[in-house]
Amino acid sequence: MFWKKKPPPETHEPVRSEPPAAPQPKTPTEKLNEAASTLAASLIAYSEAAYRASQPGPDAELQAAYDKVEAAHKLVTEGRIAYALGRCLPEHVKYWPSWIKQDDFENYVGFAATEIAATEEKEEDGSRNIKVKTIDFTFNDGHYRLILRDRGMSYAPDDPYRLGEVELFTEIERVAKLEIVEDISKEYSQWEFSEVRALKVGPWMQDLLDMATQIEVSRRRRMDEFQDERAREAARDIDLG
Repeated sequence: MFWKKKPPPETHEPVRSEPPAAPQPKTPTEKLNEAASTLAASLIAYSEAAYRASQPGPDAELQAAYDKVEAAHKLVTEGRIAYALGRCLPEHVKYWPSWIKQDDFENYVGFAATEIAATEEKEEDGSRNIKVKTIDFTFNDGHYRLILRDRGMSYAPDDPYRLGEVELFTEIERVAKLEIVEDISKEYSQWEFSEVRALKVGPWMQDLLDMATQIEVSRRRRMDEFQDERAREAARDIDLG
């Protein structure tokens, strides 16, 4: 048997690779740009580190102050003190300095207040002329003084808010001070609670809520009486045959 002779394996010439090109030296402009980028990054890192280092550490006393203000805000808003002292009472008594001169003033008191005195004057605060209304009265055998300050319009451009504050005093001390605002862009504007500036928890809070409740009941009764009288007048002139 004869075997076929295998052909010799093909041989290839080795591919000769070109030696890598030597790196070109950077131009002066490229070196300058690279140095500028490195310097800029270092300056940014330094600036950020310097800012962090300049910040004061945690201030426990300051945090406690913020917590106390937040707690007071929660108390007055959720406990209706903000409504009673920041809106209801200021709105109810703001005309008393002029109404008290009328013979039928007692018909408009609206709650069980006695020994009422009401005055109005002006205070100067820089360029502002502040209207100050002081209302003294007795309620539940306790003497109270309410001071309502109307500071006028906000200085902010296009801001529709009138600024004010209301303070409440018992016989011996101030128990509350609230900042209030009035949005005069509304069709029917009225004082509204804004911020707590001073607060001393005490029995006066229950008295204040009682005042607000009596005012609401009185206002509702007067509205009902007005509607009832209109109905009676209309009925007198109606003939259904």
